[in-house]
Amino acid sequence: MTRFPKKIIVPIIIAAIFLTIVFIGWSNYRLFENRFTTQLTVTESELLSQSNALFSRELGHIRSTTLFLRNSVYALSTTHNHMPNSVWRKPDITQVFSQFARTSPYISQVRWIDPQGKELIRINSHGGQITVVPTDQLQDKSDRYYFQQGAKAKGNYVYISPVDLNMENDQIVHPLEPTLRGAVSLDREMKGVLVVNYNLTQIFGQLRSLSDNRVYLDVVNPEGEWLISKDPKQEWANALNYDQDKNVLKALYPDVWNSILPNGDLSSLLYKGQVWSSKQVMVEGDSTALSEGSASSLYFIARSQMHVLSEHRTYLLWVIISLSSVAFLVLSFLVWWQMGNAYKRRDLLVALEQEKSHLKIANEELNKINRQLVELQNELVERSKLSALGLMVAGLAHEMNTPLGGVRMAISSLAALINREVDQLSNKSKSSMMTSIEIANKNLTRTVNLVASFKRITSDATGQDIETFLFNDVLKDVLIVYKSLLKRHTGIEIIHECEPNINMKGFPGILFQVIQNFIDNALQHGFKDVKRGTITLIAKSHEGCLVLTIEDNGKGISDEVIDRLFDPFVTTGRGDKHTGLGLHLVHQWVYQLMNGHIEVTSKKGEGTSFVVSIPLIHNRE
Repeated sequence: MTRFPKKIIVPIIIAAIFLTIVFIGWSNYRLFENRFTTQLTVTESELLSQSNALFSRELGHIRSTTLFLRNSVYALSTTHNHMPNSVWRKPDITQVFSQFARTSPYISQVRWIDPQGKELIRINSHGGQITVVPTDQLQDKSDRYYFQQGAKAKGNYVYISPVDLNMENDQIVHPLEPTLRGAVSLDREMKGVLVVNYNLTQIFGQLRSLSDNRVYLDVVNPEGEWLISKDPKQEWANALNYDQDKNVLKALYPDVWNSILPNGDLSSLLYKGQVWSSKQVMVEGDSTALSEGSASSLYFIARSQMHVLSEHRTYLLWVIISLSSVAFLVLSFLVWWQMGNAYKRRDLLVALEQEKSHLKIANEELNKINRQLVELQNELVERSKLSALGLMVAGLAHEMNTPLGGVRMAISSLAALINREVDQLSNKSKSSMMTSIEIANKNLTRTVNLVASFKRITSDATGQDIETFLFNDVLKDVLIVYKSLLKRHTGIEIIHECEPNINMKGFPGILFQVIQNFIDNALQHGFKDVKRGTITLIAKSHEGCLVLTIEDNGKGISDEVIDRLFDPFVTTGRGDKHTGLGLHLVHQWVYQLMNGHIEVTSKKGEGTSFVVSIPLIHNRE
């Protein structure tokens, strides 16, 4: 907690709580959705069981009843075997067919078709009313599949047809009559095929009534065509030849159809917002019959109403989101409250540590400033001493002028005396004395010049009045100072190139100190631990300015120091008791006092160059 700020850790914890609640909410959602789906699956299973029981109860005796009809015909032929067929056959068989039709409310037709496919007898049954079709209305059924398949079913095999629509005279009967047929062949002295039609309209109505507001029942044939559908427009799409691609289950729901096909039974398939279940129902028949399809089947499909699952999901989402939101808000508030208290305590501790650190830093800054002030004080004391020494040297030089003048007069008098007494001296003595006087005179002249130079240096260094001077004199005085100093740096030499007669009006003493500081900086830093090197001074006038270049071939200045070179107290020689004020004062003198500027370039290991530009004529503002 001490390592991470509140604005980071609190959102992370709240995000973790949010993700946890989302995970728990989603898990509960999936759990309750699966439980509801299971309930729908159980309801669909019950619907499928009820529909299968209804269908089997009403139509599960087709094979036995069809064989019973054939056996009744055989018995009638045995009873009347002494009478010609034309005498007994039609009326007696018609009576048998009529009695047989009354045994089931689903029997709609009973027919005897001769081996050529021509109907010999047909009884129609509708609502308990039996009608014998006249001979002239009997039809040729030789092209009908159930006749062809029934003729092939020998012995006790009964052909059970697929469920289709009843047709009369090659036209579909309206209203539509879903029909199932049982066909058996006559293989004794009477030939042909007996066909029993079962009208499934009533059964289909009962199957439709099993649907409720949660699940409903579809009945589909093996071709994927709806026989019973929630949408009546989808029923019998193949038989009626309309929009088969849009109204056939295997086209509209191919994934469902492909899941049903392998074994006919399907349990709890979630597809397009509905729960699907199915059961394959076999209409009673003999699966060992010769012809393909003798064992007829249907697919009973139960599926949830489209709105049931979506409404339950919406309700479930609303409940889970509401509970999760409340839990998230409560937990987030508790986390925020606890973390707030914890961070308040931490902030107090941090504030105390910061105050302690600030006091320590302030103390270090005060100590640093104090050390700098001491160094500045020492520098000012040294400069004050130098100023006093300069005044003393100037006074001393002034006092020395008088005895030096007396010495010059004495030497002149001695030379005049020698000239008067020349006749009394030998040539050798005269020559020796004149040589000594000449040497004394030269040394005296040199001494007078040195005293004059010291007087000028000290007077210039201690004064800041604007004067008219020759820059050459300032440079000459600098070189005089360093002539003796360079004896301690035997491998270092100073080379100068100066235009003659550079007249200036300004501060000669300050200019002297500027040059002196640059040379000192080169000797102390540029040539530290370096035995050989050259300091070059180049002076020229350009466009009303003195352009002074001081360069050396020493160690150079690092990039870290060069950007702060003229800042106060910046030095690389702190261990050698350098204060870091020399170049700062040079910068102040050049820019503030003499209205000039400085350019510096340096490369590590190759040397440093300072270019100082100062106006030749200074006008004090």
